[in-house]
Amino acid sequence: MKGLTAIIPAAGLSSRVGRFKPLLPLDGGTVLSRCVRLFRTCGVERVVVVTGKRADEVAACAMEAGAEAVHNAAFEQGMYSSVLTGVRALEPDVDAFFMLPADIPLVRPETVTRLMDAYSRTRSTVLYPRFAGKRGHPPIIAAEVVPDILAHDGSGGLRTVLSRFEAGARDLDVADFGISYDLDHLEDYEMALAVAGIGYPLADECRELFRLQGVSDHIRNHCRAVAAVASALCERLNGRLDERRAAGTRVVRLDPGLVLGAALTHDIGKGTKRHEAAGAELLRAHGFPAAADVVGAHFDVALADDAPITEKEVVFLADKLVRCHGPVPLADRYMEKVAMYRHEEGAEEAILGRLGRARAVMDRFDREMADSSERIAGQALS
Repeated sequence: MKGLTAIIPAAGLSSRVGRFKPLLPLDGGTVLSRCVRLFRTCGVERVVVVTGKRADEVAACAMEAGAEAVHNAAFEQGMYSSVLTGVRALEPDVDAFFMLPADIPLVRPETVTRLMDAYSRTRSTVLYPRFAGKRGHPPIIAAEVVPDILAHDGSGGLRTVLSRFEAGARDLDVADFGISYDLDHLEDYEMALAVAGIGYPLADECRELFRLQGVSDHIRNHCRAVAAVASALCERLNGRLDERRAAGTRVVRLDPGLVLGAALTHDIGKGTKRHEAAGAELLRAHGFPAAADVVGAHFDVALADDAPITEKEVVFLADKLVRCHGPVPLADRYMEKVAMYRHEEGAEEAILGRLGRARAVMDRFDREMADSSERIAGQALS
Protein backbone atom coordinates (compact mmCIF):
# COMPACT_ATOMS: atom_id res chain seq x y z
CA MET A 1 0.00 0.00 0.00
CA LYS A 2 1.56 3.29 -1.10
CA GLY A 3 1.99 6.03 1.45
CA LEU A 4 2.21 3.55 4.33
CA THR A 5 5.42 2.92 6.29
CA ALA A 6 6.19 0.59 9.19
CA ILE A 7 8.39 1.66 12.11
CA ILE A 8 9.95 -1.08 14.26
CA PRO A 9 11.73 0.17 17.39
CA ALA A 10 14.47 -2.37 18.17
CA ALA A 11 16.73 -0.27 20.37
CA GLY A 12 15.92 -1.57 23.84
CA LEU A 13 18.25 -3.10 26.40
CA SER A 14 16.36 -6.43 26.81
CA SER A 15 17.13 -6.31 30.51
CA ARG A 16 14.16 -8.38 31.70
CA VAL A 17 14.71 -11.30 29.32
CA GLY A 18 18.43 -11.50 30.00
CA ARG A 19 19.16 -12.09 26.30
CA PHE A 20 19.14 -9.60 23.43
CA LYS A 21 15.61 -9.95 22.07
CA PRO A 22 15.81 -8.61 18.50
CA LEU A 23 18.43 -11.17 17.47
CA LEU A 24 17.02 -14.23 19.21
CA PRO A 25 16.26 -17.07 16.74
CA LEU A 26 12.60 -17.37 15.74
CA ASP A 27 10.69 -19.01 12.89
CA GLY A 28 13.65 -19.55 10.59
CA GLY A 29 15.15 -16.12 11.25
CA THR A 30 15.25 -13.78 14.21
CA VAL A 31 12.66 -11.97 16.29
CA LEU A 32 13.45 -8.80 14.35
CA SER A 33 13.48 -10.36 10.89
CA ARG A 34 10.08 -11.90 11.57
CA CYS A 35 8.70 -8.44 12.33
CA VAL A 36 10.21 -7.04 9.13
CA ARG A 37 8.91 -9.94 7.03
CA LEU A 38 5.46 -9.37 8.46
CA PHE A 39 5.20 -6.00 6.75
CA ARG A 40 7.12 -6.88 3.61
CA THR A 41 4.85 -9.88 3.05
CA CYS A 42 1.84 -7.58 3.27
CA GLY A 43 3.16 -5.13 0.69
CA VAL A 44 4.41 -2.36 2.96
CA GLU A 45 7.18 -0.94 0.80
CA ARG A 46 9.18 0.93 3.43
CA VAL A 47 10.07 -0.59 6.79
CA VAL A 48 12.23 1.43 9.19
CA VAL A 49 14.03 -0.31 12.06
CA VAL A 50 15.27 1.88 14.91
CA THR A 51 18.56 0.62 16.35
CA GLY A 52 20.25 1.29 19.67
CA LYS A 53 22.09 -1.41 21.59
CA ARG A 54 24.26 -3.57 19.30
CA ALA A 55 23.32 -1.20 16.50
CA ASP A 56 25.55 -2.66 13.79
CA GLU A 57 24.21 -6.19 14.27
CA VAL A 58 20.61 -5.04 14.40
CA ALA A 59 21.05 -2.87 11.30
CA ALA A 60 22.59 -5.79 9.39
CA CYS A 61 19.70 -8.06 10.37
CA ALA A 62 17.16 -5.40 9.39
CA MET A 63 18.68 -4.76 5.98
CA GLU A 64 19.02 -8.47 5.22
CA ALA A 65 15.28 -8.84 5.93
CA GLY A 66 14.39 -5.95 3.60
CA ALA A 67 14.23 -2.96 5.95
CA GLU A 68 16.37 0.12 6.45
CA ALA A 69 17.92 1.12 9.75
CA VAL A 70 18.13 4.44 11.58
CA HIS A 71 20.13 4.81 14.78
CA ASN A 72 18.80 6.26 18.03
CA ALA A 73 21.87 7.56 19.81
CA ALA A 74 19.73 8.29 22.88
CA PHE A 75 18.27 4.79 23.12
CA GLU A 76 19.10 4.46 26.82
CA GLN A 77 16.58 7.24 27.52
CA GLY A 78 13.72 4.86 26.83
CA MET A 79 11.19 3.74 24.26
CA TYR A 80 9.85 7.17 23.35
CA SER A 81 13.26 8.27 22.11
CA SER A 82 13.08 5.42 19.59
CA VAL A 83 9.55 6.43 18.58
CA LEU A 84 10.87 9.94 17.88
CA THR A 85 13.80 8.58 15.86
CA GLY A 86 11.49 6.46 13.73
CA VAL A 87 8.95 9.22 13.17
CA ARG A 88 11.68 11.70 12.19
CA ALA A 89 12.73 9.21 9.48
CA LEU A 90 9.30 9.27 7.84
CA GLU A 91 9.12 10.77 4.36
CA PRO A 92 7.24 14.09 4.09
CA ASP A 93 4.49 12.63 1.90
CA VAL A 94 3.70 9.61 4.11
CA ASP A 95 -0.04 9.06 4.67
CA ALA A 96 0.23 6.90 7.76
CA PHE A 97 2.53 4.46 9.52
CA PHE A 98 2.49 1.27 11.57
CA MET A 99 4.25 1.15 14.92
CA LEU A 100 5.39 -2.30 16.07
CA PRO A 101 7.98 -2.82 18.81
CA ALA A 102 10.41 -5.58 17.86
CA ASP A 103 9.50 -7.64 20.92
CA ILE A 104 5.95 -8.23 19.62
CA PRO A 105 6.81 -10.71 16.84
CA LEU A 106 3.76 -13.00 16.65
CA VAL A 107 1.31 -10.75 14.79
CA ARG A 108 -0.18 -12.61 11.83
CA PRO A 109 0.16 -11.19 8.28
CA GLU A 110 -3.60 -11.50 7.84
CA THR A 111 -4.07 -9.08 10.74
CA VAL A 112 -1.86 -6.50 9.03
CA THR A 113 -3.69 -7.03 5.74
CA ARG A 114 -7.06 -6.54 7.44
CA LEU A 115 -5.78 -3.37 9.11
CA MET A 116 -4.62 -2.00 5.77
CA ASP A 117 -7.97 -2.77 4.16
CA ALA A 118 -9.87 -1.17 7.04
CA TYR A 119 -7.65 1.93 6.99
CA SER A 120 -8.17 2.39 3.25
CA ARG A 121 -11.93 2.46 3.90
CA THR A 122 -12.08 4.51 7.09
CA ARG A 123 -8.98 6.73 7.04
CA SER A 124 -9.11 6.71 10.82
CA THR A 125 -6.70 8.96 12.70
CA VAL A 126 -5.57 5.89 14.64
CA LEU A 127 -6.66 2.35 13.79
CA TYR A 128 -5.99 -0.24 16.48
CA PRO A 129 -6.19 -4.02 16.25
CA ARG A 130 -8.21 -5.34 19.18
CA PHE A 131 -8.19 -8.84 20.61
CA ALA A 132 -10.68 -9.97 23.27
CA GLY A 133 -11.52 -6.34 24.03
CA LYS A 134 -7.90 -5.21 24.40
CA ARG A 135 -6.08 -2.96 21.96
CA GLY A 136 -2.68 -4.09 20.73
CA HIS A 137 -0.02 -3.61 18.04
CA PRO A 138 0.55 -2.54 15.39
CA PRO A 139 -1.74 0.50 15.23
CA ILE A 140 -1.91 2.50 12.02
CA ILE A 141 -1.28 6.16 12.86
CA ALA A 142 -2.21 8.91 10.40
CA ALA A 143 0.39 11.50 9.43
CA GLU A 144 -1.66 14.25 11.08
CA VAL A 145 -0.53 12.87 14.47
CA VAL A 146 3.17 13.37 13.68
CA PRO A 147 3.46 16.99 14.90
CA ASP A 148 2.02 16.05 18.28
CA ILE A 149 4.41 13.09 18.56
CA LEU A 150 7.40 15.30 17.81
CA ALA A 151 6.26 18.00 20.23
CA HIS A 152 5.58 15.62 23.14
CA ASP A 153 8.07 15.43 26.00
CA GLY A 154 7.78 11.65 26.26
CA SER A 155 5.82 11.44 29.52
CA GLY A 156 3.36 8.58 29.35
CA GLY A 157 4.86 7.45 26.06
CA LEU A 158 3.16 7.26 22.69
CA ARG A 159 -0.10 6.19 24.32
CA THR A 160 -0.48 9.65 25.87
CA VAL A 161 -0.18 11.32 22.47
CA LEU A 162 -2.60 8.94 20.79
CA SER A 163 -5.17 9.46 23.54
CA ARG A 164 -5.63 13.03 22.28
CA PHE A 165 -6.92 11.64 19.00
CA GLU A 166 -9.49 9.26 20.43
CA ALA A 167 -12.36 10.97 18.62
CA GLY A 168 -10.94 9.83 15.29
CA ALA A 169 -9.72 6.43 16.48
CA ARG A 170 -11.26 3.11 15.48
CA ASP A 171 -10.79 -0.51 16.55
CA LEU A 172 -10.60 -3.58 14.33
CA ASP A 173 -11.44 -6.83 16.11
CA VAL A 174 -9.05 -9.63 15.22
CA ALA A 175 -8.63 -13.24 16.34
CA ASP A 176 -4.89 -12.80 16.85
CA PHE A 177 -3.43 -13.11 20.33
CA GLY A 178 -0.08 -11.99 18.89
CA ILE A 179 -1.10 -8.32 18.82
CA SER A 180 -0.59 -8.11 22.59
CA TYR A 181 1.99 -10.84 23.16
CA ASP A 182 5.38 -9.36 23.93
CA LEU A 183 8.59 -11.05 24.93
CA ASP A 184 9.03 -9.57 28.39
CA HIS A 185 10.40 -12.73 29.99
CA LEU A 186 12.30 -15.82 28.92
CA GLU A 187 9.18 -17.99 29.22
CA ASP A 188 7.44 -15.64 26.76
CA TYR A 189 10.19 -16.31 24.25
CA GLU A 190 9.94 -20.05 24.82
CA MET A 191 6.21 -19.84 24.12
CA ALA A 192 6.92 -17.88 20.95
CA LEU A 193 9.27 -20.61 19.75
CA ALA A 194 6.46 -23.13 20.18
CA VAL A 195 3.72 -21.22 18.34
CA ALA A 196 5.41 -18.99 15.75
CA GLY A 197 4.10 -19.85 12.31
CA ILE A 198 1.41 -22.30 13.38
CA GLY A 199 -1.60 -22.36 11.08
CA TYR A 200 -4.33 -23.01 13.63
CA PRO A 201 -6.01 -20.99 16.38
CA LEU A 202 -5.13 -21.37 20.04
CA ALA A 203 -7.91 -21.75 22.59
CA ASP A 204 -8.34 -18.03 23.31
CA GLU A 205 -8.33 -17.29 19.57
CA CYS A 206 -11.08 -19.88 19.11
CA ARG A 207 -13.14 -18.11 21.74
CA GLU A 208 -12.66 -14.79 19.97
CA LEU A 209 -13.62 -16.32 16.62
CA PHE A 210 -16.81 -17.61 18.23
CA ARG A 211 -17.57 -14.14 19.59
CA LEU A 212 -16.84 -12.35 16.34
CA GLN A 213 -19.08 -14.74 14.42
CA GLY A 214 -21.87 -14.70 17.01
CA VAL A 215 -21.72 -18.48 17.32
CA SER A 216 -24.58 -19.88 19.42
CA ASP A 217 -24.03 -21.74 22.67
CA HIS A 218 -25.42 -24.86 21.02
CA ILE A 219 -22.74 -24.85 18.32
CA ARG A 220 -20.01 -23.92 20.81
CA ASN A 221 -20.93 -26.88 23.00
CA HIS A 222 -20.98 -29.20 19.99
CA CYS A 223 -17.54 -27.96 18.90
CA ARG A 224 -16.14 -28.49 22.39
CA ALA A 225 -17.51 -32.04 22.46
CA VAL A 226 -16.05 -32.80 19.03
CA ALA A 227 -12.73 -31.37 20.20
CA ALA A 228 -12.72 -33.69 23.23
CA VAL A 229 -13.34 -36.73 21.02
CA ALA A 230 -10.84 -35.62 18.37
CA SER A 231 -8.16 -35.08 21.01
CA ALA A 232 -8.79 -38.54 22.45
CA LEU A 233 -8.54 -40.17 19.02
CA CYS A 234 -5.37 -38.21 18.28
CA GLU A 235 -3.75 -39.24 21.54
CA ARG A 236 -4.59 -42.89 20.94
CA LEU A 237 -3.21 -42.88 17.40
CA ASN A 238 -0.02 -41.07 18.40
CA GLY A 239 0.44 -43.46 21.30
CA ARG A 240 0.48 -46.42 18.92
CA LEU A 241 2.87 -45.05 16.29
CA ASP A 242 5.44 -47.80 16.75
CA GLU A 243 2.89 -50.63 16.62
CA ARG A 244 1.23 -49.13 13.56
CA ARG A 245 4.57 -48.84 11.76
CA ALA A 246 5.45 -52.41 12.72
CA ALA A 247 2.19 -53.55 11.13
CA GLY A 248 3.32 -52.02 7.85
CA THR A 249 0.93 -49.08 8.02
CA ARG A 250 1.97 -45.73 6.60
CA VAL A 251 1.71 -43.32 9.53
CA VAL A 252 2.43 -39.70 10.42
CA ARG A 253 2.57 -38.12 13.87
CA LEU A 254 -0.55 -36.04 14.30
CA ASP A 255 -0.36 -32.46 15.59
CA PRO A 256 -2.56 -32.32 18.72
CA GLY A 257 -2.72 -28.51 18.53
CA LEU A 258 -4.02 -28.59 14.96
CA VAL A 259 -6.55 -31.28 15.86
CA LEU A 260 -7.81 -29.23 18.80
CA GLY A 261 -7.91 -25.87 17.01
CA ALA A 262 -9.64 -27.28 13.93
CA ALA A 263 -12.14 -29.30 15.96
CA LEU A 264 -13.04 -26.31 18.12
CA THR A 265 -13.81 -24.24 15.02
CA HIS A 266 -15.11 -26.90 12.62
CA ASP A 267 -18.68 -25.59 12.66
CA ILE A 268 -17.90 -21.87 12.82
CA GLY A 269 -19.54 -21.44 9.42
CA LYS A 270 -22.74 -23.18 10.51
CA GLY A 271 -25.88 -21.48 9.28
CA THR A 272 -24.47 -20.76 5.83
CA LYS A 273 -24.72 -22.81 2.67
CA ARG A 274 -21.83 -25.31 2.56
CA HIS A 275 -20.84 -24.32 6.05
CA GLU A 276 -17.59 -26.26 5.92
CA ALA A 277 -16.36 -24.12 3.00
CA ALA A 278 -17.57 -20.92 4.69
CA GLY A 279 -15.77 -21.87 7.88
CA ALA A 280 -12.57 -22.63 6.01
CA GLU A 281 -12.71 -19.28 4.21
CA LEU A 282 -13.18 -17.46 7.52
CA LEU A 283 -10.23 -19.24 9.11
CA ARG A 284 -7.96 -18.42 6.18
CA ALA A 285 -8.96 -14.75 6.36
CA HIS A 286 -7.87 -14.67 10.01
CA GLY A 287 -4.56 -16.46 9.41
CA PHE A 288 -5.27 -20.13 10.14
CA PRO A 289 -4.67 -21.98 6.84
CA ALA A 290 -3.85 -25.40 8.35
CA ALA A 291 -7.07 -25.40 10.38
CA ALA A 292 -8.95 -24.17 7.31
CA ASP A 293 -7.82 -27.21 5.32
CA VAL A 294 -9.12 -29.53 8.05
CA VAL A 295 -12.40 -27.67 8.54
CA GLY A 296 -13.06 -27.56 4.81
CA ALA A 297 -12.94 -31.37 4.70
CA HIS A 298 -15.05 -32.28 7.73
CA PHE A 299 -18.32 -32.84 5.86
CA ASP A 300 -17.21 -35.87 3.85
CA VAL A 301 -13.87 -37.63 3.38
CA ALA A 302 -12.56 -40.76 1.72
CA LEU A 303 -9.35 -42.40 2.96
CA ALA A 304 -7.32 -44.43 0.49
CA ASP A 305 -5.90 -47.71 1.77
CA ASP A 306 -2.30 -46.56 1.29
CA ALA A 307 -2.81 -43.05 2.70
CA PRO A 308 -1.97 -42.20 6.31
CA ILE A 309 -4.56 -40.94 8.77
CA THR A 310 -4.20 -37.17 9.11
CA GLU A 311 -5.78 -34.46 11.21
CA LYS A 312 -8.53 -34.14 8.59
CA GLU A 313 -9.80 -37.67 9.19
CA VAL A 314 -9.53 -37.27 12.97
CA VAL A 315 -11.76 -34.18 13.06
CA PHE A 316 -14.11 -35.66 10.48
CA LEU A 317 -14.67 -38.87 12.43
CA ALA A 318 -14.95 -37.07 15.78
CA ASP A 319 -17.69 -34.87 14.34
CA LYS A 320 -19.60 -37.92 13.12
CA LEU A 321 -19.45 -39.54 16.57
CA VAL A 322 -21.08 -36.56 18.32
CA ARG A 323 -24.73 -35.53 18.29
CA CYS A 324 -25.19 -32.09 19.86
CA HIS A 325 -22.68 -32.51 22.70
CA GLY A 326 -23.09 -36.23 23.40
CA PRO A 327 -21.78 -39.43 21.81
CA VAL A 328 -23.73 -41.13 19.03
CA PRO A 329 -23.15 -44.35 17.05
CA LEU A 330 -21.87 -43.55 13.58
CA ALA A 331 -24.75 -45.21 11.74
CA ASP A 332 -27.35 -43.34 13.81
CA ARG A 333 -25.78 -40.01 12.89
CA TYR A 334 -26.33 -40.69 9.20
CA MET A 335 -29.67 -42.48 9.41
CA GLU A 336 -31.11 -39.43 11.16
CA LYS A 337 -30.24 -37.47 8.03
CA VAL A 338 -31.84 -40.11 5.86
CA ALA A 339 -35.08 -39.77 7.82
CA MET A 340 -34.96 -35.98 7.48
CA TYR A 341 -34.16 -35.76 3.76
CA ARG A 342 -35.31 -38.98 2.09
CA HIS A 343 -38.21 -37.07 0.48
CA GLU A 344 -35.67 -35.11 -1.60
CA GLU A 345 -34.65 -36.75 -4.85
CA GLY A 346 -31.28 -38.42 -4.58
CA ALA A 347 -30.75 -37.45 -0.93
CA GLU A 348 -30.99 -40.93 0.58
CA GLU A 349 -28.51 -42.38 -1.89
CA ALA A 350 -26.06 -39.54 -1.29
CA ILE A 351 -26.29 -39.84 2.52
CA LEU A 352 -25.83 -43.59 2.44
CA GLY A 353 -22.80 -43.11 0.21
CA ARG A 354 -21.29 -40.78 2.81
CA LEU A 355 -22.12 -43.33 5.51
CA GLY A 356 -20.21 -46.00 3.60
CA ARG A 357 -17.14 -43.78 3.34
CA ALA A 358 -17.39 -42.84 7.02
CA ARG A 359 -17.63 -46.52 8.02
CA ALA A 360 -14.49 -47.25 6.02
CA VAL A 361 -12.67 -44.43 7.82
CA MET A 362 -13.85 -45.64 11.23
CA ASP A 363 -12.86 -49.23 10.44
CA ARG A 364 -9.37 -47.96 9.61
CA PHE A 365 -9.18 -46.06 12.91
CA ASP A 366 -10.38 -49.09 14.86
CA ARG A 367 -7.73 -51.31 13.30
CA GLU A 368 -4.88 -48.90 13.86
CA MET A 369 -5.93 -48.02 17.41
CA ALA A 370 -6.78 -51.62 18.31
CA ASP A 371 -9.85 -50.16 19.94
CA SER A 372 -13.35 -48.93 19.10
CA SER A 373 -13.68 -45.32 17.99
CA GLU A 374 -17.24 -45.26 19.31
CA ARG A 375 -16.04 -46.51 22.70
CA ILE A 376 -13.32 -43.85 22.84
CA ALA A 377 -15.85 -41.15 21.94
CA GLY A 378 -18.20 -42.29 24.67
CA GLN A 379 -15.39 -42.32 27.20
CA ALA A 380 -14.17 -38.84 26.15
CA LEU A 381 -17.62 -37.38 26.74
CA SER A 382 -18.52 -39.29 29.89
